[in-house]
Amino acid sequence: MLKTRFDDHLNRKLFHIFSGSCFAYLFVAVFGRMDSILLVSFLFALSIPFEFGRFVWPKINDIVMKTFGPLMRQNEASEPSGQFFYFLGLLFSVAFLPRVLAIQAILILAWMDPIAGLVGVRYGKRGWSEVLSSFMIGGRKVPIDFGGKTLEGSFAGFCAAFAAGTVAWTGPWAQYISQGAKVWPSSEMVFVFSLVGAMVAVIAEAWPSQWDDNAKIPVWCGVVLLVVSTIWGLPLGY
Repeated sequence: MLKTRFDDHLNRKLFHIFSGSCFAYLFVAVFGRMDSILLVSFLFALSIPFEFGRFVWPKINDIVMKTFGPLMRQNEASEPSGQFFYFLGLLFSVAFLPRVLAIQAILILAWMDPIAGLVGVRYGKRGWSEVLSSFMIGGRKVPIDFGGKTLEGSFAGFCAAFAAGTVAWTGPWAQYISQGAKVWPSSEMVFVFSLVGAMVAVIAEAWPSQWDDNAKIPVWCGVVLLVVSTIWGLPLGY
């Protein structure tokens, strides 16, 4: 039986979900912030000569693509791999975001992009360019290339990102100190931060950019959520 495009994506997406979820758990339960920063910094630093070597010596690139091909995209044969940007996104999250926002950004990255991609490939019918063009006066097309992103995939990604936010804001790490006592986030906070994170993640994933989604999603989500928490006046712990 011939492999479909969905089959080609499946292994890579499942690995993405598993590895991101495991790192979120390790960040919370095992390493802590400084050890996580050191670990991700080491992996990111290691990926730089690795990526450089792939493009300087084509034989190395051939070996990498044959060995890790199921976990890589076709365009990564001639471009930096998603792992390079993945480590960059993780490093931003653990180094600069409060603990609960870092967990939310990591889980959104782990769940949202793979699920949006799988649903978009299998069930996606309406591309964002087509959907937005339907609202244009005179039937004009939206002059933006969304890279084949679909409404169905984005909706699935929104649900996954909302679930990631809910998990992040209902765990023990979400408690913060108020008037000398530990306080659980209110249901309103859980809903607002989950909703905002999901909306920003969908926009970041669909919006065309030279930045890889693995870096774009956690950075966009982290910055916006940090602004929201600052406006709310939440004393979130690092």
